[in-house]
Amino acid sequence: MWECPVVNAGRLPGVKPPRPEPTTNRTLSSRPRSLLPFRTRNLALRSAPRGLGAALFLTLLILSLPAAAGAVGTTKNVSYRGYTVRVPRAWPVYNLAAHPATCVRFNRHAVYLGRPAANQSCPVQSIGRTEAILIGSGPTADGSGLSGANVAQRTAHGVTAVATWNQRPGVIQRALGFPSLRSMRAAAPRTSTAVASARTPMVRSASASTSTPGQVYTGKGFDVCSTPSTSHMSSWSGSPYRAIGVYVGGTNRACSQPNLTSAWVSTESQAGWHVIPIYVGLQAPSNSCGCAAISSSSAGSEGTSAASSAVADAQAIGIGAGNPLYFDMEGYNRTSTNTNAVLAFLRGWTNQLHADGYLSGVYSSGASGIADLAAQWGTSYPEPDELWFADWNGAASTSDSYVPGGEWADHQRLHQYSGGVNQTYGGVTMNIDQDYLDAATAAEGSSATAASGPPTTTSPPTITGNAYVGQTLHEHHGGWFGSPTSYTYQWYRCTGSSSCTPISGATGQTHLVTSADEGDFIEVAETAANSMGPGSAASSSLTPAVQAAPTSSYYLYTAYGNVYNALGSPFYGSAVNAGVSTIVGMAATTDARGYWLADAAGRVFRYGDAASSPGVRPAHPIIGLAGAPGGGFYLFSAHGNVYNLAGARFFGSARSSHVSTITGMGVTLDGKGYWLIDSAGKIFSYGDAAKLSPVKSTYSFRGILAAPRGGAWAWTGHGNIDNVGGAPFYGSPYHEGYRNSTFRGLTPTKARDGYWMAESGGLVLPFGKAEGLPAIQPKHPIVGLTGG
Repeated sequence: MWECPVVNAGRLPGVKPPRPEPTTNRTLSSRPRSLLPFRTRNLALRSAPRGLGAALFLTLLILSLPAAAGAVGTTKNVSYRGYTVRVPRAWPVYNLAAHPATCVRFNRHAVYLGRPAANQSCPVQSIGRTEAILIGSGPTADGSGLSGANVAQRTAHGVTAVATWNQRPGVIQRALGFPSLRSMRAAAPRTSTAVASARTPMVRSASASTSTPGQVYTGKGFDVCSTPSTSHMSSWSGSPYRAIGVYVGGTNRACSQPNLTSAWVSTESQAGWHVIPIYVGLQAPSNSCGCAAISSSSAGSEGTSAASSAVADAQAIGIGAGNPLYFDMEGYNRTSTNTNAVLAFLRGWTNQLHADGYLSGVYSSGASGIADLAAQWGTSYPEPDELWFADWNGAASTSDSYVPGGEWADHQRLHQYSGGVNQTYGGVTMNIDQDYLDAATAAEGSSATAASGPPTTTSPPTITGNAYVGQTLHEHHGGWFGSPTSYTYQWYRCTGSSSCTPISGATGQTHLVTSADEGDFIEVAETAANSMGPGSAASSSLTPAVQAAPTSSYYLYTAYGNVYNALGSPFYGSAVNAGVSTIVGMAATTDARGYWLADAAGRVFRYGDAASSPGVRPAHPIIGLAGAPGGGFYLFSAHGNVYNLAGARFFGSARSSHVSTITGMGVTLDGKGYWLIDSAGKIFSYGDAAKLSPVKSTYSFRGILAAPRGGAWAWTGHGNIDNVGGAPFYGSPYHEGYRNSTFRGLTPTKARDGYWMAESGGLVLPFGKAEGLPAIQPKHPIVGLTGG
């Protein structure tokens, strides 16, 4: 965890400038002391342990590398006890037996050979993951058992390779020899975050010096990337610190954790250390560390999943209910997309932890995550129980301008006041972040009050989904103390906030909205129970009034193959697991029961009942796809090449016109012709497509779309829409004051009595009789829009 240090340059008296946060988007560590990407041999120099000269360390490193048999071109072979992987030639290789102080961390490209040592020399600023491999002996190569979505494991010849990835999964797939990305994703390690003990966490009798579950500690603490050994902890017993933050899990945890076991937690709890369990999961959609990110469209459920994973990781090391778990949300820019996603994610995190009987804690930068949480104070938002704010002002206290005095005031604050410093006690040096606490901490076992009666609610359940006929609403657990073991539900149809009647048979965690609900509001009541019986029911907020199902709809898609179906358009699948990043077009089938996606190389991906197609090997890169009303579809290039597939008829192409700026294709409504348009507005007609005059604009044209009465709509990336050949005009984003260059698609309603236009951030604007539909927040920029 980290917070950028503040430079006092020209500060006015009494005015505190906002804390600057890094904005560079990196795959590797983004902490203040590691701003540059690791590249080639410079990595060895920058990561040299303190006390070793750079030249000496580099010499030792080179001597420790195994022979790279068969290294050719840009890759090399690395072998360990009969197990061989092929990796990029620039990746360094670390022999852990020869250099046990090497920090095994997965936020840099590297191959590690052996098992992580107990006392690694790790920089505290490490976070996030990229492509890296650890090869060791035994059933698990990493004593901590990596967790998260992008982790794979292979075992052969008594040797296990564990690998992580971020943007380039293909590198790991080839290195470990997986036949496909899908098989690699399925090969995640089976262990959880730590080597679990066989015993169940118990409530222990505490001596005067023993830490207890959920105990409030006031005083200094520190956090580290890799958990120190018990011997190092003993060496630090004379330090001013009595609390330690350790990373228990999460998909963006960078450092290995060979020491973090239930035995370690038990030993340090009895020694009087207060544990701060940290889970570093998905980060803001646009984050400062280049980390795996939250999906805006499923942020709430991802937060719920993170909490469940964190609970499993905590229980594996003996930290039971009644303890706090802290989510590490690194700094981010407070855009609406980031803020909304983070708050939805942390809502799910807090609610699920409460449901499992844990206290919810959140760590973040004062200027981003903390500011967003503080802004929700006093609303119905389920705030975390403990707040850990990063503000490197050097003040060892829990008072700070980012957190108003009356908020989290009941022994609920932690302050990270300094970071990335080396300190030595008992002859042991560690790189740490410094903290001051007045908050709940964790220890071995469970709180004695975790299940002393039926569950009591701390926050209401929530509903996600769209209140339209035909859509499914989902209930998400409210916050409960008392370790619930079961839940019951009842959905209600309401005409107002106090006039609700039960919906017959609606007693599950989901509810399919029917025409009987139209015009009413929906709420759900949840009742939690444990061994002591059921608690009192807790009711959600009301949904908006239920609306009729839309008569027509659309799909949005990204270059990575994400497909977002608006209401009324069924979802049949996406190409997000196909390892693509150049999807350029999408078209629905004529019966609306399937669709195709195509990439720049001419590959075609089919879903639903879309007819199979072998794709093409284009003379030039494909830039778009257009559906044919009679069935099938077309691919086209900027040079005017037209490829007819799956039964679509061919009427000609512009390849002999010596053009290279074709940007769009529109098929006539009868399917017997089509137009091509170039960036300057020149229109090429084929088949029965009407001859249309060129259109002119200050901006480049990006597409053309068939309109009623034989005309067409031509559009630009700035939101201009030109009606040509008698096409009706319903309006345009540019006409309504949207003056940006991020519009990526135009698609009509089924009746052609209106259209939608979409921009890269997911904003979709309706015109004419096109219905205004709920917003979609994409994981990647939108590159196109097509009718559903």
